[in-house]
Amino acid sequence: MKHYLLDTNIISYLIDPNCIYRDKINSYLSKLNNNDKLSVSIITLYELSYGFHSFNSNDKKEIEMFKKGIDFLKSYFDIIPLDINEIDIFGRLKAEYKNTTGINTKSNKKNDLDFLICATAINHNATLISNDDIFTKLSNIEKNLKCENWVK
Repeated sequence: MKHYLLDTNIISYLIDPNCIYRDKINSYLSKLNNNDKLSVSIITLYELSYGFHSFNSNDKKEIEMFKKGIDFLKSYFDIIPLDINEIDIFGRLKAEYKNTTGINTKSNKKNDLDFLICATAINHNATLISNDDIFTKLSNIEKNLKCENWVK
């Protein structure tokens, strides 16, 4: 059994029927075994909720589609909550990223949600699926992080 944690951008691509990456991601999903596990972090739901509430559209059909996408996630995906075991992973990742890249503290704070999702993937021994370059950088720093990009 393989465990996959889908990042927010992957979920956003799946929710958007016009996204150019949607078919590619669905192709990967169709190749998974029945015993493979798909999860999302609770952080992803927080991010999507913010996206929904700040969605600037008068198109009721688009708004309803977005809401249905979030409801689908809550019903059919394993939602992983934050875990006390991820505290040290988060702190170590954030410090190592800052030290390795030389990013300043203010800019590094912008990545906090990514560090939380990354810590969740490591803690649950899940492969993180994302189209976000920070995870590639983090996988070069953290040997326990497995990540794949299903859109490249």
